[in-house]
Parts: sequence; structure tokens; C-alpha cells
Amino acid sequence: MANDQFDTPLFDGEDNKHQSARALAEAALRAEEEGDQEKAEQLFRQAEAADPSALESVLLERRSEHPGFSPQPPSSDEDVAAISRTMTPERHSPPPEAIDENY
Repeated sequence: MANDQFDTPLFDGEDNKHQSARALAEAALRAEEEGDQEKAEQLFRQAEAADPSALESVLLERRSEHPGFSPQPPSSDEDVAAISRTMTPERHSPPPEAIDENY
């Protein structure tokens, strides 16, 4: 695969950090297109750690290259549950009659 020869440039200041993150994000997109989701996720994480704004730029550029693309909204309750967090309180509040000025 073409992505196997990717070497991260040495850190040489903010400009190189940004360029490194962009290169990682672009490599992640190529890996994703090739079907290697695990490698793509790893590269996306590295790009985000290096420079989140560079990752965002690459993703926005890719989105503008494909103007008809828009993510599909969740179509079922199960899909929504899969991407949502359920909050369960550890402690319940006291009943209203137990609350006074010293509470």
C-alpha cells in the first residue's frame, strides 16, 4: 500500500507541525478510501494531536471537493442511541421538604 511508506517529518516549529498534520490527515483519507479503516483512524488521531486546525482544514477541503456529499442523519432510534450518551445520575437530590436555608 502507498500509505505504508509515510514518514512523519521531524518537528521544526509551528509551520512544519501544521504541514505534518495535513500530511497525516491526507494519508488517513487515502487509507480510508483504500478500505484500511484501522490505519485511517490511527492517522486521524495523530493528525488531530499534531494540529487540530490542520485536520479540520483538510476535512473541509475534501468536503468542498464533493459538494453533493452530506452525511446521512440517523434513521432509527438505535442509530441515535449508538451515537448518544446516556446520563444516569449517581445521586438523587433530596426531596423539596428536606431543603432548607442550611442545606
